[in-house]
Formats: sequence, C-alpha cells, structure tokens
Amino acid sequence: MKHSLVVAIVSAGVTLVLAWFGVTSYFGAHPVAWPFQVALIGAPIGAFIAVVAGFVLPSKLVRLILFFALLLLVWGVAEYGKLEFAASYAEDRLAGKLWYYGWIAVCAMLTSVLATAADRKR
Repeated sequence: MKHSLVVAIVSAGVTLVLAWFGVTSYFGAHPVAWPFQVALIGAPIGAFIAVVAGFVLPSKLVRLILFFALLLLVWGVAEYGKLEFAASYAEDRLAGKLWYYGWIAVCAMLTSVLATAADRKR
C-alpha cells in the first residue's frame, strides 16, 4: 500500500511537470487559459484512481489496458469538444465543457497509466 501511494504521488508530480512545461497545450488543451489548471485537478484524481484500482483489479496488465483505453477515449472527447467549440466561435457551451473536463480526465488517466506502469507490486 505504502509503495503504491508513493508511486501514485510521483506520477501525479510527473503529470504536473509535463503540464507546467506546456505538454498539455501542445496536445490540445487551451494554450492560454487553463493548461496547468487541468493537471492540478486531474493528477490527484488519477493518483487516487490508480491506488484504488490496485486493490480492485489485481492484474497489472488489465489495469494498464483499461487506463490506456480510457486515456484514448477521454482524449478523443476533449478533441471533439475543442473542435466543436472552435467551430461554433465559442458559442457552444457544452462543447467547451467537453473540452475542459475532457482535459481534466486526460490528466487523470495519464497519471493512472504512469502510476500503474511504474508500480512494481502486483
């Protein structure tokens, strides 16, 4: 338990560092308004998910596949929201929420993938 928690916290830190250096903006988050904010919200959520999933799903491979599939899914949702928001000239509020909350979920799932991949136990 203690080792998994430390790995999850370090993984959250890696996600925050990546966001700080603009990786989230490079991959589609808003370039000015909230590229680091989504990581501040999503990284702790992803660390929590990774630790809890370690108890619920015993297989590391299953967790990795699940988290990576979810990462791709939420990134697709965020990209769809971005494209629709831009196409509506910032009028479509639902698309804006999909874009913003989608990027929070991307940061959460990235943290979960990193924590699961780095965890030596199970």
